[in-house]
Amino acid sequence: MSNGLPGIDLGSNWTPLTRNVIVTLFAIYVVQLLAGGEGGPVQQLFAWYDFGAGFHPWQVATAFLLSGPSPLSAVFEWLAIFFFLAPVAGMLGNRRLAQALGVSWLVSVVVAATLVATGVVTAAYPFMGVGPLVAALVGLFGFLMPNAVIRIYFVLPIKAVWIAWGTGLIAFLFFLYARDLGTSLTFFAWGGAAAWLAVQNGALRRLSLRWKKRQIERRLSRFEVIEGGRTERRPPAPGGKRESSRDDWVH
Repeated sequence: MSNGLPGIDLGSNWTPLTRNVIVTLFAIYVVQLLAGGEGGPVQQLFAWYDFGAGFHPWQVATAFLLSGPSPLSAVFEWLAIFFFLAPVAGMLGNRRLAQALGVSWLVSVVVAATLVATGVVTAAYPFMGVGPLVAALVGLFGFLMPNAVIRIYFVLPIKAVWIAWGTGLIAFLFFLYARDLGTSLTFFAWGGAAAWLAVQNGALRRLSLRWKKRQIERRLSRFEVIEGGRTERRPPAPGGKRESSRDDWVH
């Protein structure tokens, strides 16, 4: 990943936070494989299953700590964390980063669980992995550093803001295509992160003020403005009293 801003490079990405997250996910994944891998007891206990088909309440949190199920998908998730976690943490700070990812996780879990419970989407396959939070990280990075340049396959340069919007668009298309638990979590996690950032930047407040301004202008447009002329006043009478024209306005 390359960009025009100082202080963001591959060497600086290996922070203690990044190291701790990746090492923890790696250790959990090794336990998954030793316990039987896909379909093993770790997956059965901690992956997110459909309601009434092996679901437990803690799975809405623990499913994000698992990786895979294949080693290749696990490695790609860890690489994404390596590229994006440290830059976003550097811009937001660990506390605000935890808040942003917490909101992203909460929005995705609440909306996806509601869609599954109402039958709008299916949960035919158990969900596991940090993919939804990775989508949130990519969105945060792109919106926070819109002019940074990411080289796709280390060749094609694209601005980070387009990567952010592209991630949301692809997640939305996958959600419409598959309509399952995993794609729902990914799309709404991205949306939750984007909404959190919009609130933090005051974008929603500006939109609200703009909407109120338009409402006021629409109401005022219904009133007819009548231009008035100057009132003609006569000079004072000999007795000292001033006579007014019959056209005087009384305010």
